Amino acid sequence: MFRITILSTIVAAIILTLTLSPVGRSATEPEARLRVGVYDSRAIAVAYAASDFNPVDEKMKQYEAAMAAGDESKVEKLEQWGERSQRRLHRQGFGRVPVTDLLAHVQDRFPEIAEQTDVDVIAFECNYLARDVEEVDITMALVSLYDPSPKTLKTAREVMKHEPISLEEIERHHEH
Repeated sequence: MFRITILSTIVAAIILTLTLSPVGRSATEPEARLRVGVYDSRAIAVAYAASDFNPVDEKMKQYEAAMAAGDESKVEKLEQWGERSQRRLHRQGFGRVPVTDLLAHVQDRFPEIAEQTDVDVIAFECNYLARDVEEVDITMALVSLYDPSPKTLKTAREVMKHEPISLEEIERHHEH
């Protein structure tokens, strides 16, 4: 009788354990990992700069028209825009500066990129990762959203091989 009770208890414990275990997951199967897609902001800046999203061509046409019309106020405003834009793109293209403004042009396609690269999250960078989180470089997938030429793709890949330049060094370059 005592053996039957112990055996019944063991069988009940096994059934309870199987019932409470996640469906379809074996005891040896690893837990699902959260996959975070990260990117090199410099490559995004390179792709944006050469893309149709960059308004520089349109601004140059406006500048030339303002020059021809003698509209000094508009010429000055466009020159200021050009300086600000160039400084921002240099920081983004050579340093580690967020490119949220550049990604805004293609962010509606993030779900497509997330599916292609099998990531759950897209982020500029991860400062900490738990053991069950995997970081995945999706830079070139994001670069592809800007319809880059082969030359632009080569430049984007090349910039990723080098360490970012400090903002101080970029500023020194602009002072000269």
